[in-house]
Amino acid sequence: MKKRLTILSILLLFLTGCSVKNGFFSKDSLEQSAVINSKKGQIYNSLEIKATIVATYLNLALPEYKKSSNEMFLVSIFIDNDSKNSKERGLNNKSYSLTLNGKKAINIKELKYDNKLIRVLPMRNQWSTYYLVEFDKVKDKNLKMIFKSDDYGEVVLEYLKEL
Repeated sequence: MKKRLTILSILLLFLTGCSVKNGFFSKDSLEQSAVINSKKGQIYNSLEIKATIVATYLNLALPEYKKSSNEMFLVSIFIDNDSKNSKERGLNNKSYSLTLNGKKAINIKELKYDNKLIRVLPMRNQWSTYYLVEFDKVKDKNLKMIFKSDDYGEVVLEYLKEL
């Protein structure tokens, strides 16, 4: 009898643990929205990864950015053998550029790793540099972000926005 109660208790605990309303499996969670609106790209030299970008389109991902007058992105950059100097690494590295529909950003703010906005990202690590990047409003529903290296080529991330 005790064995049946123990098994039943474990089964009930397991089943109730998987039905969390506002947890990881929630349909309207911020994490899920961030995943849906995030794109990842890598720049290669032969088989070696030279740079990685993960960009989340905040205008669709987070409620506080939905009515923004500009296009807002949370961007994670990792560049192999990047400078240790913050004024020369990541999006400040002169060998790399970032554009949206052919235009440069109007504002780039580097974020600290413990910034609450970074916690929304589906992929984060201590080796990347994180930025809040703002571009002028694009009238077209197609957004084309290009992260380009002068030496190794480019990667294109495409987004569809709501009009």
